[in-house]
Amino acid sequence: MKFGYLCNPATLNQSETYQDVLEDIRNIAVHCDQNGFDSIWFSEHHFGFWERKVLPNPIMMGADIAARTKRLRIGMASVIIPFWNPIRLAEDIALLDQFSGGRVELGVGRGNYRVEALNLNPMADPGNKAGNYKVFAETLEILKRAFSQKTFAFKGDNYTYPQPGFKWERDVPKDAADYIDLKTMELTHMALMPRTLQQPYPPLWQTVDEPASIEFAAQNGLNIMMWRPTAKKLSHHFKHYQTTAVAAGRQLAFGAGTGILRDTFVADTMAEARDLAAPHIMRTLNFSNWRGPGIYLDPDEQLAPDLTAELTRNLPYEWVAPRSLLFGTPDYVVEKLIELREVSHVENVVICSGWGAIDKELTMKSLRLFSDKVLPKLT
Repeated sequence: MKFGYLCNPATLNQSETYQDVLEDIRNIAVHCDQNGFDSIWFSEHHFGFWERKVLPNPIMMGADIAARTKRLRIGMASVIIPFWNPIRLAEDIALLDQFSGGRVELGVGRGNYRVEALNLNPMADPGNKAGNYKVFAETLEILKRAFSQKTFAFKGDNYTYPQPGFKWERDVPKDAADYIDLKTMELTHMALMPRTLQQPYPPLWQTVDEPASIEFAAQNGLNIMMWRPTAKKLSHHFKHYQTTAVAAGRQLAFGAGTGILRDTFVADTMAEARDLAAPHIMRTLNFSNWRGPGIYLDPDEQLAPDLTAELTRNLPYEWVAPRSLLFGTPDYVVEKLIELREVSHVENVVICSGWGAIDKELTMKSLRLFSDKVLPKLT
């Protein structure tokens, strides 16, 4: 297994400034770079609702971290690509790949929050699932072409590049035939400058949570990253991913191209992990519990209706922890990670140890314990 760390800042500590947030991310990144982690990942959220200091631009954050690290791969989990102009996004990702010496891992997402989509790109409203998927798929295809082709063109329902009808008005360049219809002088193709250092493009990931998104990723050559499922449910999802990929002509071993995000807190005792971190992670999980408890169930596991209703109202730590958290002593966390590997064959584990108003020193203490006492037993 390979290991990464997710920075998904959403601090509830009102005394913490945004400079504090950035410094925490930098400290985590340098630690990971120097202590055996393979990657660091950045999320994308907007506007700071719910009193949270979020990270609106993982690409700019990645550029900052690329300059401070030597070997750590720079991951996006995720860039919400329907919110971006596709060409500008391609330029920014390509430039980051050049800055970092080819260390980018590009995770793409469709977006969950309507308040973000409606104020950034209304045609990507996740409330209109079909429309959102169309914008997502077109943007992804434009990125692939822009990264990998000397010149490219695209015509879709939402985007067309180059803009039709534009005629070349300047001196004709030597390679004009690559870009221009020399009879009409209309621009027919475009070129990205620079293209990505990694060719044809950086490793592509999609954050997925349902069969439709798993199938899209498998059919379009994307690795998949999941968050909450149990080890057994991950195995179920990964088999579906493999089967769909093979049907689409991709030869893929079980577990290849897969990742899991796991909320993690390592402490000297099980009780200490629960007492120090459980209130913070459970506030976060209950805030985002709009999917309900079903995402934490094993395949074919059923809950009584009254228990489903109770867990939808409030998820207790004791119910979630054994299913979806890595909270406990180093030995316990090692045991759970070995179970994940043996049951699901997952290749990449990305941990997160910072939520809400948790003290940053506690986050760093957990991270140091993970580096010192967990990683050496698994890498």
